[in-house]
Amino acid sequence: MSEPCCAEVIVELPVARTDQVYHYTVPPSLRQLVKTGIRVQVPFGPRRLPGYVVGFSPPPPGIVLKEILGVLDAVPAFTEELYRLARWLGERYLCTTWEALQCIAAPRRAARERETVVLAAVGAAEEAARVLGRAPKQARAWEAARAEPGLTRAQLAARAGVSSGVVDALLRRGLLVPVKQALRRDPYPGRATGRPAAGPRLTAAQAHAVREIAQAVAARRQEIFLLWGVTGSGKTEVYLHGIARALARGRQAVVTVPEIALTAELVEVFKRRFGEQVAVLHSRLGSGERHDEWQRVADGRATVVLGARSAVFAPVADLGLVVVDEEHESSYKQEEDPKYHTREVALARAKLAGAPVVLGSATPSLESFARAVAARSYRLLTLPHRIDGRPLPEVDIVDLRKEHRAGNPHVLSRRLQAAIRERLARREQVILFLNRRGFATVILCRECGLVLECPHCAITLTYHRGGTVRCHYCNYQARVPQVCPACGSAELRHFGTGTQRVEEEVRRLFPEAGVVRVDADTATRRRALEHLLGAFRAQQANIMVGTQMIAKGLNLPQVTLVGVVCADTTLFLPDFRAAERTFQLLTQVAGRAGRGDVPGEVLIQTHVPEHYSIAAARQHDYEAFFTKEIALRRRLGYPPFAALARIIFKGALPGEVREAAENFKRFLAGAAAVEILGPAPAPVARIKDQFRWQLVLKSNRAGVLGEVCRQGYAEFARTFRKRVTVSIDMDPQRMF
Repeated sequence: MSEPCCAEVIVELPVARTDQVYHYTVPPSLRQLVKTGIRVQVPFGPRRLPGYVVGFSPPPPGIVLKEILGVLDAVPAFTEELYRLARWLGERYLCTTWEALQCIAAPRRAARERETVVLAAVGAAEEAARVLGRAPKQARAWEAARAEPGLTRAQLAARAGVSSGVVDALLRRGLLVPVKQALRRDPYPGRATGRPAAGPRLTAAQAHAVREIAQAVAARRQEIFLLWGVTGSGKTEVYLHGIARALARGRQAVVTVPEIALTAELVEVFKRRFGEQVAVLHSRLGSGERHDEWQRVADGRATVVLGARSAVFAPVADLGLVVVDEEHESSYKQEEDPKYHTREVALARAKLAGAPVVLGSATPSLESFARAVAARSYRLLTLPHRIDGRPLPEVDIVDLRKEHRAGNPHVLSRRLQAAIRERLARREQVILFLNRRGFATVILCRECGLVLECPHCAITLTYHRGGTVRCHYCNYQARVPQVCPACGSAELRHFGTGTQRVEEEVRRLFPEAGVVRVDADTATRRRALEHLLGAFRAQQANIMVGTQMIAKGLNLPQVTLVGVVCADTTLFLPDFRAAERTFQLLTQVAGRAGRGDVPGEVLIQTHVPEHYSIAAARQHDYEAFFTKEIALRRRLGYPPFAALARIIFKGALPGEVREAAENFKRFLAGAAAVEILGPAPAPVARIKDQFRWQLVLKSNRAGVLGEVCRQGYAEFARTFRKRVTVSIDMDPQRMF
């Protein structure tokens, strides 16, 4: 850094949505420490604020600059490439660079490093052989220490098969020395330790996909592959081979999964192949674990990063391949500001790095598949068959209307009950899927018709076993009242079905079966999901009841029957993607059946068996579903034929919120090539005591849409002074 240069600093200003860069001089005492990416403390008016150094430049003329007060972190929080990504993120999702950097930067409060004492072998082999010639156990321990440096006293004794006294003797003789070493906080200890293993032989389709990916890696070409493979076709093996090609060229790889639960599922698979080169990054890690894993990546000790959304921001030095598994999943969209989509961030980052991207799915998003079949920016790679020629499961539909007419009072149809009984007799396993937790979805007074709602959200309360009701938006909880709050009647009854009710019915109908329930209520604690799945794999339970947490990514070879308790829960949501989500969920959960040696069967219970998404799922026919759905999207002007933006207004006073939405629309009036829908109350009109209105914007020119939203917000923020929060969601994945 030359003398006349000053630091360019982005400062945290929560009120202002601006990307203003401020200039500060660097005092001589800090010149060796201040570099791009470092977090510093700076004077800002009467305050002291944190900021990030984002560059250096000559001082602006005619301005007296203040000095940086101090350096807050010892190492840069981001690389130059990640800073460019933050700038892109701000432009694409209409947030400030500071907000973008909060997603990207290193863990802010790095936990204090833990240390342990390890042993190092000292001396040449010839000298050790001479000294230890008559002490074979000591010789064995010394050789073990030399072969595997960094073992503790107890670990070395165990590796060499000797007592701790033998190790102590080597310490006394000076052939081993104690060394202090930072102790890594491993979030997944004991997973697939030892020498990395080779993978199975590839099928012809897998080999073709790997060749195409490897060529793009070798050419440092930012190419986008859509890997479309049926469930059980070996997409993960293609990922692993592609990553190996990147590592062989000295580059790194990032793999994202849509659910943190799936990270744990894949850690063992990846560590078996790549050993300690694998680092894991996601929001459920402890602060120390997250710090240590981030640091291993930044230092180059870990070259394969596996994790959920935040893994896409891993500080790898030379990105060679990005994999987005289950690319269709809506959970890749962050619901808090900035509302980025992981898939789009992955594409932007790969472009900066000159790296290919593999988007994998058995049920690709309509947008991705449309780009691939049109050969417009995406290349399609297909895996049409399951590994070892295993058949896809037979899928049949159970019409719940007929069950009702037949007088069946149970949640499970007669046919599904018989199929479960058959599997239990054969000691096989069963999955029962319902994408709704709790016991019942509605509590209603049969006298006056009152439905119990959350006092803070415009949503019905869900009944949970044990006599409590809960809001699944704000987590408000209360006891079920003895009488109706409106009319005093004792005729309060619960209706609808959740996973708790399914579990109770299964236990009543099949008392001999072991049952495990997997949903957001049972898997709240860290590692809870791993323990539940571990118990099921160990066949401590025969039947697993669960929500979408169990619908994808799990390889459970003993499962031969999947029952979908009600396929309609996602079908009639106020969202143009409702049919797509239903097809994807049904296809993914059906794919859990028949992954072992015994063929699988799937029974889908529904009130609308004629719906095209359910009919296509029955046939495992993605292309039939795509043809029907893409025609509807074209006619209605929805993605991929238009870009969308959803603008949400929130506040404590409903009149102010409505006024804000109407004012914002006036600022958008006259915008060319943009259709404005609303303002209108949001489908969920109140959450956490905040009233909500929305505008939906449509345009066939995505760039124009972003600029219109940016200009509208700037004018709105300049003139509207009431207490209303505005959130802009570009390419929303949820419309409710």
